[in-house]
Amino acid sequence: MKMPSDRIDDLAAAWFARLLSPDCSEREREKFEQWCAASDRHADAFAAVAQCHEDAGALRDDELMRAAVRAARNTRSPSEGRIRSRHWAGFAAAAVLVLALAGSTFWFVRSQQVPLLHYATAVGEQRNVSLADGTRVQLDTDTALTARYGDTARELVLEHGRIQVDVAKDAGRAFSVRSGRGLVRDIGTEFQVERYGDDVTVTLLAGLVSVEVAEPMRSGDSTRVLSPGQQLHLGAHGGLEPATSVDLAFVSGWISGTLTFKDRRLGDLLEEMNRYSATKIRVADPALSRLLVSGVFRAGDQSSLLQALQAGWSMRSTRVSPDEVVLSSAR
Repeated sequence: MKMPSDRIDDLAAAWFARLLSPDCSEREREKFEQWCAASDRHADAFAAVAQCHEDAGALRDDELMRAAVRAARNTRSPSEGRIRSRHWAGFAAAAVLVLALAGSTFWFVRSQQVPLLHYATAVGEQRNVSLADGTRVQLDTDTALTARYGDTARELVLEHGRIQVDVAKDAGRAFSVRSGRGLVRDIGTEFQVERYGDDVTVTLLAGLVSVEVAEPMRSGDSTRVLSPGQQLHLGAHGGLEPATSVDLAFVSGWISGTLTFKDRRLGDLLEEMNRYSATKIRVADPALSRLLVSGVFRAGDQSSLLQALQAGWSMRSTRVSPDEVVLSSAR
């Protein structure tokens, strides 16, 4: 029984997306080669997906992927097809590996004929991306973001981490960001969205945005309109919290790699700094987390942070493992 063409196309698109994922394993690549070698229809479907992505410009200058696509489109007899498919599949996997090592973590999948692009950063990494319409997005450390641009709408989905968005004007297409239970609708704006666990925070830097929540608990909880300098929080349950005023210089510091704290809890500072480093700093006594601290710290510079805490707040640090340091009071 032959598999429907639509099903093969969907699998080809799924394989293309998976191979460009930064956590794609060698075992998965082997399975991809086996799938591609099993039928010329599989190889042709994958070549079509890659060609579509190439035509969109994302892979236009990548010679390895272009060569892989040309090889997959070659006419071949049934006896030769499997051998060439296996050779091409390995070539494509190598091309994908080159792209991943270069930091390209976007991919295309077919979903209602609307391309999806995925962007991600590792711990300690920040990244600037320009979307097709000219919208600029700054990704903070350990952030995952998906972009879908259709004929009538532009949508980003923040899976985790933090972004700052400078939205390009496009009168014909609305712009929105989804994250958790929140939906941010742009009205010509620059804003930030962050998501850690189920908690979502929206900060408006310029322009106007409306923030909506799915399944509000009460009427009136579902929508807020923010003005510049306002911030609001949304958790896993309940409605939108009241908007509060924030220091824009403080909330934008991470863009330049600095974290500014003024009379903030030590626990909050450590949580923020730990996002940028594989070395995590903990406190031995939970009471220390409530200690108020102030200062400007370089994101990810755990050594300088420890020195400042030891000198200014009389703390002692103990390295308990290669990637963990515990703070205690020296008094």
